[in-house]
Amino acid sequence: MQRETFYLKGRYLYDSSGQKTILRGINLALLDDWDFPQGDKLAELEKTAANAVRIQWYKDYGQPDRPAYSLQDLDKFLASCKANQIIPILGLWDLTCNPDATLLNTQLIPWWTSEPVLAVLKKHQQYLIVNLVNELGFYRWADNSAAALATFKTEYKSAITSIRQHLHVPLMIDAPDCGTSIEVFTTIGQELIDHDPDHNLLFSGHAYWAAYDGLPHVEAIINANLPIVFGEVANKQDEDSDGQTQYCYYDLDGNNENHAPQTDFTYQALLQTLNEQEIGWFAWGWWKDGCSSRQMSQDGNFSGLTPYGNDLVNNPDYGLKVTAQRSTAFGL
Repeated sequence: MQRETFYLKGRYLYDSSGQKTILRGINLALLDDWDFPQGDKLAELEKTAANAVRIQWYKDYGQPDRPAYSLQDLDKFLASCKANQIIPILGLWDLTCNPDATLLNTQLIPWWTSEPVLAVLKKHQQYLIVNLVNELGFYRWADNSAAALATFKTEYKSAITSIRQHLHVPLMIDAPDCGTSIEVFTTIGQELIDHDPDHNLLFSGHAYWAAYDGLPHVEAIINANLPIVFGEVANKQDEDSDGQTQYCYYDLDGNNENHAPQTDFTYQALLQTLNEQEIGWFAWGWWKDGCSSRQMSQDGNFSGLTPYGNDLVNNPDYGLKVTAQRSTAFGL
């Protein structure tokens, strides 16, 4: 039976045709690419065999020099995703790593629920996933973790209630602490699902685990039958020092080029686990990154794959070429 949207059942995602869908995708920093909207690299990204793309969008990019972009440009890009049979995950980056979870409802939900935005989203709802906000809220990093988690839960409940008056696509929720603290989902995940009248939520972790070992929590989430994906998996992790970002500081690939993680974590070991457990993931990122070795492509073209990009595409165990299955939801 054809549905209007993708949907969750247990810990698995299904497309609108009823096909079990394991997301195997790439992050595309679309608005950091100032060539957009005149051009984009989706057709090159498609050559990797990825079945999904996580799209960086901003309500307000915040730099007046950036070339203008519009909802019409977003509509065209989502149409390109359909034409390329790539599932679009649309997210807002305006509040990345902001500690204040209340800003979700005061600043971003009014955008998501505005009529012009809803018109675009509904046009593409048959194959769309909405990532409400990238990396919002603190938990481990908060002065009072229990209070911070209570606020996080309350704000997401309110956001779900607002969105569900208009839209029924899956909602992706990033873990707090820049996406790293996935253990919160074993505490509040089921309560959020129960709160959602559509029971259509997808929880997301970002595996920047140089100083914090999140791997044991993956098993706990699986055992709780909760739907988890990894919205960002990378080979390098930055470090902030005296307000300055030190790019590529930690090696999450075992290459010993810069600094070893405190946890012995590697992205390769994580991807092996995610492949075995049928858990979705998105590599960070296609290109345009302050850490050039964290780019899958040197120049945005498939012909310019970096060693990291080549591993993600062609690894015989977890590479996109062997693990990504395209959805049947596009009606093409």
